[in-house]
Amino acid sequence: MIFKRKKDKPEETKVDNEFIRSFMPHTPELAVKAYLFGLMLAETDDTETDLADALGVSENDLRAAFFYLESEGLVETVPGEEEIAVFKKPGASALKNANAKYSELIKEIQTVLGTRVMSGSELAKIYDWIEVFGFENGAAVEIVKHCLDKKGPKTQISYMDKVARSIAGKGAFSRAAVIDAFKAEELTESGAAAILKRWHLRRPPTEDEIGLYEKWTKGWKLDADAIEYALSKMTSAEKPSFAYLDRVAGELYKNGSIDGDRVREMQRQDDMINDLARLALKRAGIKTAPDHEKREQFREWSVAWCMSAELIFLAADLSKSNARPYAEMKSLLSGWHDEGISSVNAARESYEKRDLPERRSKKNNRALNYIHGETYTKEKLKELGVSFGEELYGDDENNW
Repeated sequence: MIFKRKKDKPEETKVDNEFIRSFMPHTPELAVKAYLFGLMLAETDDTETDLADALGVSENDLRAAFFYLESEGLVETVPGEEEIAVFKKPGASALKNANAKYSELIKEIQTVLGTRVMSGSELAKIYDWIEVFGFENGAAVEIVKHCLDKKGPKTQISYMDKVARSIAGKGAFSRAAVIDAFKAEELTESGAAAILKRWHLRRPPTEDEIGLYEKWTKGWKLDADAIEYALSKMTSAEKPSFAYLDRVAGELYKNGSIDGDRVREMQRQDDMINDLARLALKRAGIKTAPDHEKREQFREWSVAWCMSAELIFLAADLSKSNARPYAEMKSLLSGWHDEGISSVNAARESYEKRDLPERRSKKNNRALNYIHGETYTKEKLKELGVSFGEELYGDDENNW
């Protein structure tokens, strides 16, 4: 560390009486020694003497002492390739009383900081956590430690302040409560990360994604089974996202499906709907597997309309010969629903009545129907030159 003060080299070092009167009585012994010795080196522009060696202490202990001095406003550390300590006039800092009050806190924070030294303004921000938000001293230390672990030794005080405000919003003010809050955050972050991993996305979750996961698990109280069920509903999504998952989870929450028992009941219903749709389509002669839209249609028939599997299978069987069997199924079931039909026998009777005119028309000679829709009698067709085989069988209709 280099000590610098822009003055001529004096033969003696002047110590301000304000330091002796207001600071020295409560200043730790090593900090007093470091201040006096460092002040002398600065006054004489001595850049060769190693202060730690001169005082017989370690570099970390010396840094802790200068951290305290800076918090008192006696020294300002200028970061760079080589740190420079600039000595200030005692009494210039408005933080001196606060620093005296929080001397133990400063020591504990310095232990966490290691070689980093906080400025007076950074310390003032930490004091605000205690005096404005109501954090215990130990809680403030845990916040600093957490931020350094997460972002590294050069973490800005602005980030620490943001974290402190977030923790205060959760009502965690003691050391134990803050530790628990950070553990809960880690679980939330790991849960969000697990979802991304499931989607084969190799990146950490964003703050917004973590916020959504926290809403589902803490705000809506969805348990792991509910989250898993919501994820299973997205298997066909081309681009799964937290926004899409939020809509699915929102439906679960709205329906009260927040725990394992309710989710397992819904899963059984899904399996039943899938089997019903697959078998019905097969009976209708449709070879493709039911997609999401068709499964939801079968859910409406089975759950919302309370139609039995036998009734749905009947519609499938009756639709098999149709050119558009699925559309025919929808038409039959919608018609039965509108008529209030719920039994297989009633459905058959309704179908027979509906189909009777059509089946009768099929017995007519199709040659009597012109392609453009006009109906012709046999006499009219004879006039047009259409032969009915009279030359082979005679003119007796019984021979036709």
